[in-house]
Amino acid sequence: MRRLKEDVLSDLPPKIIQDYYCELSDLQKYLYDDFAKSKGGVSATDMVKTNESDGSGTGQRHIFQSLQYLRKLCNHPALVFKDNKEAIDAAFSNLPGSNPKSLNDIHHAPKLQALKYGPIFTSVPHLLNGLCRQILLDCGIGSAPTSNETEKNEMADITDGDETFSQHRVLIFCQMKQMLDIIENDLFKLHMSSVTYMRLDGSTDVNKRHAVVQTFNADPSIDCLLLTTHVGGLGLTLTGADTVIFVEHDWNPMKDLQAMDRAHRLGQKKVVNVYRLITKGTLEEKIMGLVPFI
Repeated sequence: MRRLKEDVLSDLPPKIIQDYYCELSDLQKYLYDDFAKSKGGVSATDMVKTNESDGSGTGQRHIFQSLQYLRKLCNHPALVFKDNKEAIDAAFSNLPGSNPKSLNDIHHAPKLQALKYGPIFTSVPHLLNGLCRQILLDCGIGSAPTSNETEKNEMADITDGDETFSQHRVLIFCQMKQMLDIIENDLFKLHMSSVTYMRLDGSTDVNKRHAVVQTFNADPSIDCLLLTTHVGGLGLTLTGADTVIFVEHDWNPMKDLQAMDRAHRLGQKKVVNVYRLITKGTLEEKIMGLVPFI
């Protein structure tokens, strides 16, 4: 019989999963609506019927291409534009004049804004009446230092009497390395330069991966670890973190469950909070709604 962790590890702290819904940016809405009106927006059911009737297999391939396009678009418009300057200029020409004209601006990526500013409701029952908290800033990550000693003690752990570290440490998961690049370059380097982070993905040398894990778990001065849902397999233990954020989902519920449980396993002493960033009114919301327990 298969035993669950909850059955055998009575001292393991709870894991709390919360969904945070992001509104599409103006650029994403334009691209999403434009795609819906195009040939690529034909329903999957119709495409399957076409595939069955001609036996060519082109219909099924087209479905997967359409799903991939919408999936990338929900995360960041740069993932669908790539380096197509003509398409980028054409899209910006259809937006209001006040919109930033650079794809690197986090205004076009609600999930990046959610990481820095985005409100999520606290899980404390008596504070549910509209109190908003910020994901990374609420964890004490990326916030400006304060001169008030009381606030310092509330927002951070004091180690060795001299060093001040964030109270919470975060794992940020994406499915693709390109999205990790965007978070690193467009958010951390441009807007949250005080954040200390490491990175673990398929491009990390195999011989160095264990050292990255060991360093992150042992060093409380490292705020975040950026990683893909595929890296590490079953044996990756990251109990140095107590907060998990999914910016980009694998769409495989077992992959996502495996990823979040890298922090929620034997050795974890804190409650693990898991935040799933989901774009509202999109295909992503429908897909993630099929697995509400993950």
